[in-house]
Amino acid sequence: MPRSHHPRSSIDHDALHKQLLTHFFQQFLEGFFPEIAEQLDFSDFGPANILTQELFPELPAKLHRLDVVARVRPKGEDRDAFLIIFVEVQGKRRPEFLARVFRYFALLHIKFGTVVIPVVLYADDSRRPLDSRWTRYAIEFAGQRFLDFRFLAVHPSSLPVREFLNSHNPAQLTLAARMNLGQEDVTRLKLDLLRQLARLTLTEVQIEHALRYLEVYLESKDSAAFQRELDLLATTEYQEASMLIEHFTKLGIEKGKAEGLEEGLRLKALEDARKMLARGYDWSDITEITGIRPEDLG
Repeated sequence: MPRSHHPRSSIDHDALHKQLLTHFFQQFLEGFFPEIAEQLDFSDFGPANILTQELFPELPAKLHRLDVVARVRPKGEDRDAFLIIFVEVQGKRRPEFLARVFRYFALLHIKFGTVVIPVVLYADDSRRPLDSRWTRYAIEFAGQRFLDFRFLAVHPSSLPVREFLNSHNPAQLTLAARMNLGQEDVTRLKLDLLRQLARLTLTEVQIEHALRYLEVYLESKDSAAFQRELDLLATTEYQEASMLIEHFTKLGIEKGKAEGLEEGLRLKALEDARKMLARGYDWSDITEITGIRPEDLG
């Protein structure tokens, strides 16, 4: 498996989780909130259902950004709802985060006047069980409670990994890398998860993101651990995991070569266009021959 050359502190953990949720949106809900997934119709769900920040220009900039928000269709309904997943990677919990969850919920509900389902993925390292204080936002004054807003939440790091090792849900298997490992052998755990993922029907993009996630959070700590990983991959026990890693290693090399070749051809076309321009060629001829336009030369 390709090795990480960056310390964990340099990794954008926020983006890593959002990419994972984007590509495993349905599986995440089915794995951690089955009662919600059961009420949604995913028959026509696709990438277009994952919405971008640009679609919500009225959201105040000071509220930071939307995390992962999708347009979903409740079963038996003729009107869409919204499901938004907030990712919190900070280990130190902040009350301001709870307020942000509520404000996004309120703004989406006010704008579209439909059901909004708020979910939080607490993606920190804490092994403590999730306190109910971090699944709600309340406004109180003079002993009166004026708002008691609740949302769904999951905290993988406090879940026992052993309960998910035989799962057939790719979101559960991938997020198992963040679960409470206890006394588990980390090297074997990673290979067990990879072997289980190899048995599922997933797209290459999904597998690529799962591999990346497992590599970051179950990284071999030293050369000895890495060598042990290689030794285990050479056994028949982990043949499926080995084939999966080999396939994506080759795919990465081929992609790199293709991108390098494409960039080389582009630079050559730019050079040819400059030479033709210096020799007095018209831009119509330059573009027809090289594919380069005036704006491409800056």
